[in-house]
Amino acid sequence: MAAIKVRPAEPADAAEIVYLGALMYKSVGAKPTPTWALDSTALVKERLGRDLYGAVIDAEEGGLAACGLINIGPRLPRPGRQAHQSGYVQWVSTAPQYHRRGYARAIMIALLEWTDEQGIEVIELHATPAGRELYRELGFFVKADNISMMALRADAAGEVPET
Repeated sequence: MAAIKVRPAEPADAAEIVYLGALMYKSVGAKPTPTWALDSTALVKERLGRDLYGAVIDAEEGGLAACGLINIGPRLPRPGRQAHQSGYVQWVSTAPQYHRRGYARAIMIALLEWTDEQGIEVIELHATPAGRELYRELGFFVKADNISMMALRADAAGEVPET
């Protein structure tokens, strides 16, 4: 088997990245819309190279086989941490015909190597059940010192699940 070639994402990859992101969202029951795709494509193009880094694998037939993005944001200092930025991994996705080839692992390793080069110490993500073991193997853990919570506001408030 040939070595997996991961490269940095470029603005020209934005539409394909969004397509793969839509596949990931559909796999967990979300319903991406054409408006979401257009808005997301514009944002990925605009932010790549600024506060968004991406890693991609080219597909044999053209387009992308896999991708992953990491949002970089400021972080207030915490005792014991040197970095003033954190990362949030999103849209790690592989086209179905490329599943089980190690592409998600290769993408994640590239993202983590890049964050190491940038001196980013804290990286977070939300995992699907399918990705959980991979993330554990790469050093991610479920935090036990607090509970991850979120609030949905404005139009999103109608999506709050009943408890």
